[in-house]
Amino acid sequence: MEIIINSIDELKDLFKTYSCVTEIDNTNYRKTRYVSGKVFDNLIKYELDFEPFISIKNRIFMSGIPLMRSETTNRYYIGFVNLGGHGPAFEIRPVRLSDVLDFKYIERMYENHGLILDREIELNANYDI
Repeated sequence: MEIIINSIDELKDLFKTYSCVTEIDNTNYRKTRYVSGKVFDNLIKYELDFEPFISIKNRIFMSGIPLMRSETTNRYYIGFVNLGGHGPAFEIRPVRLSDVLDFKYIERMYENHGLILDREIELNANYDI
């Protein structure tokens, strides 16, 4: 089940209410990593259902713009399940509020079926989700 976020104020409140409890190196915020299906399924799912995210999803032919949060660290992620001709690959990238509010960044990450997210995988990423 996804929780619908209907405004920038709700999004800001979410980040304020559930602030990240562990820091990671800044370079990790520009790299995607693989996680298990179990880890992916355990992330709390949100959908950003307000402008400009509605326009972004329409431009890039997505059903919604997802955001996920770990209950363990309260770190936020963007990501998807890559089904590109192989078994499912669960790909996530940590984001801060400033990243989510960078609408061009979000559009770039999700366009072309998450091509950039998929290409910028860090195979040795080793931080708590």
